[in-house]
Amino acid sequence: MTSIHTLPHAPYIEAVEDALTEAKMLPEQTDAFVEDSYDVPYLRGVITLTPETSDIPDDRYRHGLILIWDWHTGRDKYYDRGPVWQWARLNEDGSNRDPEPLPVPGWVAPAMLTAAVATLAHTGAPTPMRSLWHDHLRAPIEAAIAEWAAS
Repeated sequence: MTSIHTLPHAPYIEAVEDALTEAKMLPEQTDAFVEDSYDVPYLRGVITLTPETSDIPDDRYRHGLILIWDWHTGRDKYYDRGPVWQWARLNEDGSNRDPEPLPVPGWVAPAMLTAAVATLAHTGAPTPMRSLWHDHLRAPIEAAIAEWAAS
């Protein structure tokens, strides 16, 4: 398995993890990896939030929820090129329900994603956010992803 530190999207997923932690929503688990179980590999980040570690309401998300970030190459006919955010409820056995879109851009600023997730956790509906991650932070990661996609 590839180390999280060698993956091009790891710095973004780590920045989101840091923003959630700063907001007292400590993730139980954070992973960045290449999803290769389909015809066209793509980049994926998954962040698990549970009532025990993340202080999300257990009456709404008894087993927790996951945040999913995917970056598709555009070579798969079912997905456009680029990043998207989704979320899903966790089931008791650790599996999750079908993911739903988060109303945020794929490169949303980590603090803005945290705000959307906080409203999702406490009201059941995420607040749409439009603020992008700063260009000077996003540009090197986008370049590394482009290099990965070309290989």
